[in-house]
Amino acid sequence: MSDLATVQVFRFDPSVDKEPRYQIFEGVKYENRSVLEVINLIYEERDQTLAFREGCGNGTCTGCAIMLNRIPVLACQAPAEREMVIEPHPKFEIIKDLAVDFNKVK
Repeated sequence: MSDLATVQVFRFDPSVDKEPRYQIFEGVKYENRSVLEVINLIYEERDQTLAFREGCGNGTCTGCAIMLNRIPVLACQAPAEREMVIEPHPKFEIIKDLAVDFNKVK
């Protein structure tokens, strides 16, 4: 079994984009990593324009709330999977990409 994942990441900047899109990252190391670690890896090694939130890293601040394969999770707590679709939490207004405004509920 391959230790590389295919990750589809929601991309949208409301100040410039008319519609959201998904960017596909193939060959991402995911085994023994959290979803947040995979997002950080994508940011550090492939695309420094990706916007996302991270906070405490232990699940208490809930700042990294996202959707993973259509299920709400905390990115710092959810184990990464071989096939992932990562989206912003739909309850909040999108600032950019995966970063949402927790003060603006839809």
